[in-house]
Amino acid sequence: LVERNMKIKTKNCSYEKVLAKPRPKHRDPLRPNMLLQLVIRILAIFDLFPTKFTYTTENMDSIGRKNPCLILMNHSSFIDLKIVSRIFFPKRYNIICTSDGFVGMQWLMRLLGCIPTQKFVSDVSLIRDMEFALKKKKTSVLMYPEASYSFDGKATALPRKMGVLLKKLGVPVVTVITQGAFARDPLYNGLQLRKVKVRADVTCLFTKEDLKTKSVAELDAQLDEMFSFDNFKWQQENNVIIDTPTRADGLNRILFQCPHCGEEGKTEGKGTTLTCHSCGKVYELTETG
Repeated sequence: LVERNMKIKTKNCSYEKVLAKPRPKHRDPLRPNMLLQLVIRILAIFDLFPTKFTYTTENMDSIGRKNPCLILMNHSSFIDLKIVSRIFFPKRYNIICTSDGFVGMQWLMRLLGCIPTQKFVSDVSLIRDMEFALKKKKTSVLMYPEASYSFDGKATALPRKMGVLLKKLGVPVVTVITQGAFARDPLYNGLQLRKVKVRADVTCLFTKEDLKTKSVAELDAQLDEMFSFDNFKWQQENNVIIDTPTRADGLNRILFQCPHCGEEGKTEGKGTTLTCHSCGKVYELTETG
């Protein structure tokens, strides 16, 4: 809800001063506030209507409507949270998010059921909080295992041995994989909205029984397969037309090396073209990506 308008303030401190700061007191996650979840659900109607959002389900009857589960979703755009609300409401779910999202709005984030964590490091307290939500509060947990938005439309490598976490939690694992969300609102393009249909595939990937019988390696392999996607390739294969005249804006943030002369940092994405200011070569981003 707040990501688009979030403003980050920075303050310069010495290394010693930072280390001297007291560690934040740990607080158990709250059961998500139903009123706030309803607000998100209502906002989702307005944001998803232009996308003609649809979704499919597979093997979801094996979970049960009230049973908690772990929801793993690919992170492609700023409407991801509203997509989850559209699919699962009124099911309650805690949300794993980065701790910096709590700055200045801790009360709101906690009421939403958010669980803070540090990215790209081992976080034992996160696992404890996830267990607390699933087993004590009886709520589901939403997690973006890629830990960041997809910048180039491809999957980000998942943490190794996710299967160990899945086995420890011991609850059904549901995946939500979107198509079109990145193409509609790509990060490299400065979040300029395009007219693209969005859909999602919702799958119960592992039941409780699967988690008991499959090895960690098998769980990891199946999860990696589910989180392997390429949005530009999807656009081409499905002939998704994006005729926005600014579709190449910021493309140099991905294609920073000219394939003609090899120079880096000299490309510029503007309008529908990518231009190398070193050799003068010009490339066009077609309507099918």
